[in-house]
Amino acid sequence: MIRRILLPLDGSPLSERGVPYVLHLAERHGAEVVVLHVEAPHLTPIPAGGLPIPDAARDIGLVVDERGSVERIVRRMRKRSTVPIDVVYREGRAAQQIAEYCREAGIDLAVMCTHGRGGFSRFWLGSTADGLLRQLAVPTLLIRGTRGTARSTPSDVSFPRILVPLDRSPHAEAAMHAAIAFAGETAVTLTLLSVIHPMTAVSDTGFPTQAEREYCAQYLEPLAERYRHEGRAIEVETEVTADVAQAIIDHANRHASSLIALATQGLGGVQRFVIGSVADKLIRTAPMPVLVVP
Repeated sequence: MIRRILLPLDGSPLSERGVPYVLHLAERHGAEVVVLHVEAPHLTPIPAGGLPIPDAARDIGLVVDERGSVERIVRRMRKRSTVPIDVVYREGRAAQQIAEYCREAGIDLAVMCTHGRGGFSRFWLGSTADGLLRQLAVPTLLIRGTRGTARSTPSDVSFPRILVPLDRSPHAEAAMHAAIAFAGETAVTLTLLSVIHPMTAVSDTGFPTQAEREYCAQYLEPLAERYRHEGRAIEVETEVTADVAQAIIDHANRHASSLIALATQGLGGVQRFVIGSVADKLIRTAPMPVLVVP
């Protein structure tokens, strides 16, 4: 159940790209929105090659500019929707402050924007994508943006088709539970996908087709059946390849998936999704939004 959604804003047009998604999700779930802006010290380099030093005067000017931008974005949000919107300002390292606020304020979902070529919307977040996600204890929706069109409104902010990669670990299955909660009462199609590494696909009766069928029958179908009784459309598919991340992206593109829901920690081994490898590649290169479940 989603009751509080966090939207970190740095005042940039790119960070504003998450606004329509946040408002849509808040309206769908009856949730409130918290806009968080973290003010980090700005350092001025010393010409002689010494260490950067804090510049109080520059800090004040930048804080005023950034707060003004955030407040303008929030005013536009309130004109577009009647959902409750709160604004919170904090100081410090952005990644740490975002993670701490999520724990303190009972946030159920965080929404962040990333550059089209990877990385978070501005370096002030103080972390690479996987570094920040390691600290977050809540599901995080990553929205990809393109610098040239960062302010444009996405054509569709709903998620009718959700792809859930699974590796037979409880960690990975947490992504399925999060995807169901994310969908709420909306009619969506969930696709459960297991990518089987060739080293584990050896079968007595055939390779790889029979191995795929057995894996589907023994694991994916029983898992899907547990949730179909609630009226959800759930499909199951398997693929055999050594490039797990690319297989997931290719599958999502072929089937027009609007969202990938991914757990960031598995049990290890050739079929497992581990942050820094499969999850890291998906976070950085998937063209559609990714729901990261810690």
